[in-house]
Amino acid sequence: MSYHRAELGHIGPAQDLLDIAVQVDPSARPFAEVSRGMLLVRTGRSDEAINHFDTAVGELRHGRSGGSALDLARTFLNRGLLHMTAGRLNAAHDDTQSALDALGNADRPDDVEFMAAHNLGYIQFLQGDLPDALRTMSEAADRTREVAIGVPALDRSRVLLAAGLVSEAREFADRALADFTVNRATADLAEALQVRAEIDLATGDPGAARWAARRAAKIAAKRGNDRGATVAAVIELRADAVRRGTIDGSAGARRNRALRDASRAGELANRLSAMGLTEDALATRLLEVEAELDAEGAAAEDSRKGTDGDANEGAASGFSPTFTSDDVRGTAPVDSAWRATAARGERSGNLAIRLHARLLSARLDLVAGAPAAGLIHVRRGLDDLARFQAKFGSQDLQSGAAVHGRQLGALGLRTAVETGSPAAILQWLERSRAVTTRLAAVRPPSDPALAADLGSLRVAFDRARQAALAGRRDPALEHRVTELRHRIRSRSWTAGGSGAVDRPVSLSAVRRALAAHPGTSVLALFHGTGHDHALAITARRARYLRLGEMVLTESRSRRVASDLDLLADARLPRPLSAVAAGSLKGTLGRLSESLVEPVMSHLDDGPVLVVDAGPTAALPWSQLPALRGRIVSVTSSVSRAIAGLSAPEQPAHANGVLAVAGPDVGNGEKEARAVAALHRDATVLTGDEATGRGVLDGIAADGLVHIAAHGHHEPDNPLFSGLMLADGLLFGYDVAPNPQLPAQIVLSSCDVGRTHERPGGEPLGLVAALVRSGVRTVIAATSRISDEVAEPAMIGYHRHLLAGLRPAAALAAALHDLSCLTELPAPLTCFGGSR
Repeated sequence: MSYHRAELGHIGPAQDLLDIAVQVDPSARPFAEVSRGMLLVRTGRSDEAINHFDTAVGELRHGRSGGSALDLARTFLNRGLLHMTAGRLNAAHDDTQSALDALGNADRPDDVEFMAAHNLGYIQFLQGDLPDALRTMSEAADRTREVAIGVPALDRSRVLLAAGLVSEAREFADRALADFTVNRATADLAEALQVRAEIDLATGDPGAARWAARRAAKIAAKRGNDRGATVAAVIELRADAVRRGTIDGSAGARRNRALRDASRAGELANRLSAMGLTEDALATRLLEVEAELDAEGAAAEDSRKGTDGDANEGAASGFSPTFTSDDVRGTAPVDSAWRATAARGERSGNLAIRLHARLLSARLDLVAGAPAAGLIHVRRGLDDLARFQAKFGSQDLQSGAAVHGRQLGALGLRTAVETGSPAAILQWLERSRAVTTRLAAVRPPSDPALAADLGSLRVAFDRARQAALAGRRDPALEHRVTELRHRIRSRSWTAGGSGAVDRPVSLSAVRRALAAHPGTSVLALFHGTGHDHALAITARRARYLRLGEMVLTESRSRRVASDLDLLADARLPRPLSAVAAGSLKGTLGRLSESLVEPVMSHLDDGPVLVVDAGPTAALPWSQLPALRGRIVSVTSSVSRAIAGLSAPEQPAHANGVLAVAGPDVGNGEKEARAVAALHRDATVLTGDEATGRGVLDGIAADGLVHIAAHGHHEPDNPLFSGLMLADGLLFGYDVAPNPQLPAQIVLSSCDVGRTHERPGGEPLGLVAALVRSGVRTVIAATSRISDEVAEPAMIGYHRHLLAGLRPAAALAAALHDLSCLTELPAPLTCFGGSR
């Protein structure tokens, strides 16, 4: 009863009930001591709780109270939680392991064994080992029957948020919130609201974050938990810091707002320090410095208005990060206390604090007129993040973690753009795309359990899809699909990475590589401050150009995708087809005028390596008028584009060819057999033989796989995108750990060339996932493609391969041949290696 009273916020009556319990039965004293300790922990008074737990452990160990092994295990478990909250991780690990040991051979209830195993994973997370933490938590959940949902779900949410998987973190946080709300577990509810606020901040919704943090603070204050209320107030302050950069108003009003926030941050930091929460206090001091910097920037802007009459002159030439007002370079004094606070943050054991401190140190140097010193801080921060990402052997975790470096990467790139130096811009463009440029390809080990789960998912997904198409949705099947996806993703998160991080490629290295391939040029695109930007590099020169408005490019890219999808439908009436064709032609022309034509005079006349990870990455580049007839390949980084030039001389098709036709593709089987007929000893899989297992077993190492099958694009997770085969989808998750990996994959009749971006800016899509797994080249359609176009384009492509052309050149030749036969578009692109 005392526990429930405390959860409802009635702390005094809860203490009184414990006194009565011991009066009624003195042997209940150790249990009352544990309850007192937990009550103090859950009201933010952890330092006072340790003596109560120590007393309980001593009495239960010596058997003076008649307690069981289970009672001792629960007490160890709770004391371990106390050590966790206090940051004593070694002691927390020892107590949690002791909880498991105390159970011995006795009856081991699911809740105690599960929570002990789960908590060992959470301790690994606190120690900085995310892959092991996720593995331990997943194993605990897998071997235990259904247990309490809330706390484990909240812990998983925290771990996933730290890894940058914000969508997945939100899902677990919402489970916890629902459980705590139903059970009126107010202490846990306040913590879950804090985590949800953190997630809202990560996804760029400061309004929702502010609401959740304020509600958490009210609940904690009502329970008498001053620490919890103060920590929640800091999250609200962080939300206000984000909102400062989005609220319009005069420079004077923005300065006053920033100064108010700085004052609040200082007060909260003092309170946290007094409570002994030194790490939280340091994070809040950094918010104070950020607010002071914003106030200085607004004041300088106000001063410039009085002298220049235009506070924003020249600002559009930079690449703007997402934080607050522009810094004024070399005009503002820098407070030494601000520098000292940022320097302390750089030494923190918390990655988020270190990255925030690096960002502020860089801004301080920029304000002081020392951009070179500022860029050193940005570089060190991004290097720190890259080392964090390199710990993961999961593409999911690597790309998700990029969210932590979003502001640092933007500041570095903006500063480089302001110099106008192509060498500096290239360096920071590559650093801002850390996952795709600096980490080794991810090849998780072959896992029989993962393969079994993927087989089950293939069947369940196909059955659920067929039921939905027939108008008879099956909730049980859909739930099975969801649970299998969770299990597969959780399993993939446990793989460790190599820890190796490469340096960004230099401009001189790029030009040397291009010199070995005369006529080849790099066209690198990036986006910011409302504009598209381009870096044109050849063996002889490099040039930076600011292009057109980004909003127009995005809307035109969407229009192109829509028109291409329409034109791929053979049932489209001729008048509508004519309208769509006219729209496509006009839109492609306008995109060519804004993105390519301004750069053409700075490119050589040979192959073009397009580098883009933004909204235009999935454009049918070969269809743009300025590039029509040119050899074009697309990658997400200059480093990867240059690496593609040095591909082995042995072509992929010389190592073996597998041709596959999926179901319901009009000319699929005909196309697969025609492709196989062109190559010596090629393997063909059609009909019932074209299964996921059949494809995986038929892949030749470093060979070529050609698949004519419908695709399924999964925006949230590219590795669940796939190709529809006889037994269901062949997933990206299937290909990456397969012992045999092809050098080239051709996907002729689907739209899995499409991409989405994660909050950190990393591209998502099946093509990106395959390239990150180690496939050198992927030929794919970026939208739907007509069967009338796909078959002749692919036959022509393979003929040109056999004539000795490399993939990008073979595709360009095949598309040229096709243009003489039909006016229908062929939105096929060479991704990855151009040779």
